[in-house]
Amino acid sequence: MLKHKSIFIVGLIVFGITTVSADSFKLDNSHSAVGFKIKHLGISTVTGNFKEYEAQFNFDEKTNKLNDANVVIKVASINTNDEKRDSHLQGTDFFDAEKFESIIFKVTKPVTIKKGSTSKIPGELTIKGITKPVVLNVKYSGVAKDPWGNSKLGFEAETKIKRADFGLTWNKALETGGVLVGEEVDIKIEGEAGAVK
Repeated sequence: MLKHKSIFIVGLIVFGITTVSADSFKLDNSHSAVGFKIKHLGISTVTGNFKEYEAQFNFDEKTNKLNDANVVIKVASINTNDEKRDSHLQGTDFFDAEKFESIIFKVTKPVTIKKGSTSKIPGELTIKGITKPVVLNVKYSGVAKDPWGNSKLGFEAETKIKRADFGLTWNKALETGGVLVGEEVDIKIEGEAGAVK
């Protein structure tokens, strides 16, 4: 009985050390970007970004384990360098920003990421109240200290989605064939995150 208790206590201590060693990181918006691109008329590409977003996650530098990642993007902050188009995208034909204010991505399980290589991070993406599984291809650049002693983590993340999967079905047929707006959307996040003290 005493032996079992000792093993249990040791297990708790080890678990506690593992948990404490993971740091919480928050995305630094002044050194990050959340962008996307999509085909237009089948012959060119329109690029855009979201100006307002926040993200936080836990990362253990010793084990390279990432978990509890949560990204929230404000739909009304969409920017494609065309106010009329941005208003259309915020409206009911597309994102319906008044009803669905945020795009949300959550990591579904802990993942090990390796510096300098691309890791696949499974998660759930929610747009217009519709949630679908999505895999982010993440390239982890490492952790560095800034001149003020703050830990900074760098990464790039990419994925591709079909907008119709999330209820973004509006389109116009072209006389020459094809449609006005492409079906696939490329998403890219270039991020720098700081350790939360």
